[in-house]
Formats: sequence, C-alpha cells, structure tokens
Amino acid sequence: MQSQGSLAETSLKSLLEAAQGERSTGTLTIRNGSGKSASLYFLFGHLFHAQSDGIAGDAAVVSALNWPGGEFEFDPKAKLPSDETVKAGIPELVQAAESTPEEAAEAPKQHKPDAEEAPRDHPVAERKVEAPQPRRGVKHRPQPKHGREPIPVPAGQVIYDSLKTSFVDFPRLITTLEKEGYTGYVRLLTDDASGLILFREGLALECMYDAGEEPSGLVLGKQALQRFNDDVTAGHGVLDVVGLSAELIDGLHELTVSRPMYTELYASWVDMKALLKFLNDRKLSGSVMIRSGGGTGVIILSEGDVAGAYTSESRDISDKPDRALALCEDPNAMIEIKSADSTTHTPLDIDEVVAAQRASASRAPQAAPAPPPPPPPAEPATSQIPVIQQQATATYPVQPRQAPTPPSVPAMPNIAPAVAPTTPPASASGPQLDWAAIVAELQAMAEDSLGNRARKVKDILGAADPSIQGIEAAIDQVPSISLLFVDSSRLEQLAQEMRARLKSHY
Repeated sequence: MQSQGSLAETSLKSLLEAAQGERSTGTLTIRNGSGKSASLYFLFGHLFHAQSDGIAGDAAVVSALNWPGGEFEFDPKAKLPSDETVKAGIPELVQAAESTPEEAAEAPKQHKPDAEEAPRDHPVAERKVEAPQPRRGVKHRPQPKHGREPIPVPAGQVIYDSLKTSFVDFPRLITTLEKEGYTGYVRLLTDDASGLILFREGLALECMYDAGEEPSGLVLGKQALQRFNDDVTAGHGVLDVVGLSAELIDGLHELTVSRPMYTELYASWVDMKALLKFLNDRKLSGSVMIRSGGGTGVIILSEGDVAGAYTSESRDISDKPDRALALCEDPNAMIEIKSADSTTHTPLDIDEVVAAQRASASRAPQAAPAPPPPPPPAEPATSQIPVIQQQATATYPVQPRQAPTPPSVPAMPNIAPAVAPTTPPASASGPQLDWAAIVAELQAMAEDSLGNRARKVKDILGAADPSIQGIEAAIDQVPSISLLFVDSSRLEQLAQEMRARLKSHY
C-alpha cells in the first residue's frame, strides 16, 4: 500500500480496497485541504475504526469517501486504538457513499448540534451516534478473576495495545511476527485467564497459559498454545503485542523454564543483600523472583550482575534491584531463585497448532512440484546419452541396437572424458566440498551446544562465503558474539570444535 499521495490520483475507494486486498495493518490519515481530516485504522485489512471531526465509525468513512480531493499518508507502525466503531464492510461503505453523496457529505454537520439539542428535541438522534462509544478495550480491559499473570513482564515498545480478539486473525498475526523476526511477547487477557507467548527473532520460545483452575494452574508448551489459540479464535479478551530486547526475552524464558535453585524462602529470615552478594560471588546467571502482597518483583542476573530488575507495579527496567527488594519488607514474601542451565529447550512448534487455520493462506502457494516429464519412449533426450553412444559406437561399431552387455564395461574409461565436462573443474583455492552440508553440520553443532541461543551463530554461518576462507572467517566471529547467560569461554570452545570439524573435511 502507498505510504502517501494525492486523493486526486488515488481515490479513497482504491486505498480502502488496496488495504483490504493486501491485508494491511496501520493508520490511514487523509486531509481534504479545507481543514478536515480523518483517520482510518486497519488490522490485517479489516477497517475497524474511523474518526473525523467529531464523528466516528461508518459515518466518518462515508463522509470521507465524498471528499473531492486531498492528500493521504499511511503509517504501518502507528499505535492502533482499541475502539471498534466501523460495522459495515468496505463494499457497503462505498455503496452508501455513491448512493447518497450529498446527504453523506452533510451528515457530519448535523450530528454536532444534535448532541447539544438532544435533551429537548432529538433524544433518539443521539443514540445513532453510538459509534465512538465502544472504548471497552481501554475502560473495561479484561482482568482475569484469579488476579495472576503467568510471569510478570516488563514494559517495552508497545506495538499493539488491547486488540480485541474478536477481529484478530491469530494465524495471520503469528505469521507476520515470524516473517518480521519479531522479538518480544504477545499477551492475552480475558475475564477468566491470561496467556503469554515469548518470541525471539521470529521464533516462538515458549507459551504460558493460566486459567486459575487451581493454585498452580500454569500450563506450558503446546497445551498452553492450544488454549491460547482457542480463546483468541472464540473472541475472548484482548491481545497486547510488546517488543523487548533479545536479552530480556532470554531472561524471561529462563525465568519460565529453568529449574529452581532455591525456593520457598521467606523474606522474614533472608538477608537479601547478603543473598545477592552470594549469587554475585558464585557468578550465577538466572533470576530472583519475589512474590508479596504488594506485587511481584523480578531480578535478572547475568554472571552474578543485575542485568535488569522490575516489579509488577512498576514495569520499567532498572539496573538496580531496589524496587524489587522493597517487596521483601513484607515478612511473608516468598523468594525463588532459578539458575540458567545448558539444557536445550526445544522451541515451540506454532504451526502444529494453527496450521489448519492458516493452511489456505500460507500453504496453498506451496503446491507440490509438477511431476517430471515422462521418459522418452525410444530415443534418448539428454545430451550425455548421445555423447556416450557416439563414443561407444566409435569403439564398438557393431551391434548398435543391442541392449547394454558386458562388452560395454571396458569402454567406460573411454566414455569418462565425454561426461567430465558436466563436473565443475577443481578450484585452485581448495578442494571441492559440499559447502551446504558443511554449514548445516556446523549449525547443528551450534544448536547442540547453545540450544535456542544458537540463532546468531547459525545466521553468521549461513551468510558465510562458501569457501574454506569464508567459513573460517565466520567461525572466528563466534567467540565475539554477545549472548545472555552464555560465557565467552563456551563460545571459544565451540569455535575450536568447529575449526576441527571443518579441517576434517579436507
């Protein structure tokens, strides 16, 4: 969809149809040049909200469709509101504007005085302007009855806030996040449950779902994703999409999947400053969680140092743990410490759950390849076979119609020179190797050693020049990569093992 332009060259009708056809997400702002403006909001091609000079919903769209000219601009990164005021589809809105252009253009002017005269003259007319009223996403944001969240998440870059699941195409949303290499989280809030999906560079690391069915009712993995998906498909609650740094997402992932080191420690008998000093001396990478009546605090540690700290009441990330430690003033606060480990945690297979829903959109283009043409009935069709036959005929001029027989075996040395040109000549820079297989082998080594943190290493290897020098240069970069909870000595050891494996191929 065009980012900006003139309505004289591209009509609003064409823009609406383009947004719908391209399943665009963002805000379309139009100005008619006489002081009027309108904002139209799209989510995956669905026009769900519009506002213009005091009116909203269908009336705002119909009015704008009748503007004779103006300019427009489209912002795909704009924050979307939670209002849902547009009820009709784009074809119906266009038809309404074309059928009564005069009345539609004047409609906005008639609603403003109605609002003032409503108490005496037009009580029903005010009800017709209910379009701007649905602000439930903001005023009545769902809060699970059990009052918990899977894990407290910090504040970040808000991409979408309080999106109503009733008009969210969940498989399409997931596909978009995967393609854009999204790093952050998707949070679901309903009246009965809460859910969270952690993404790192487009890869879903983990899903958590808490329906409050029992005190420890947190569900993880595929089962959690299935229930998350069922709620969104049924239109329950709202979604938040928030971007975070890769380091914080790694920390949240460890907070979810790592095994507890110390648990059920009461704040009344724990010296927290001494405990943090102990963890610092031990160079612990992991997390400290404090749960109290006043909220939950999280301290993420990297090699014993505080990488970030926040609380459920103050989500902003701090490099000092003071606000989280303040929760320990409650003597009944519970403290849990988790240590990051080297266990490989298999990423979540989202396609396993939503594949059926997005099959027509994402898999239809990937039709099975056309079957190869049938072999010719009699005469050879390739260039190699005639060459071989000519060579064989020159050596054995008799029996041209005879099927392959033992006499053809001694002729193979004579045939080889004719086939040789199909094989690339040996390179002067080194031996001929299957570089794709070697890179895949080295990437598998990184996966085995680093688990879900191997993404950066695999990307560097995948982008390397297919040569000994290119692969060696990529391996040399491995020790300098910064990965949360991964010591540089571990990366150096991995690089040495990769160099040894590479040398074994030549």
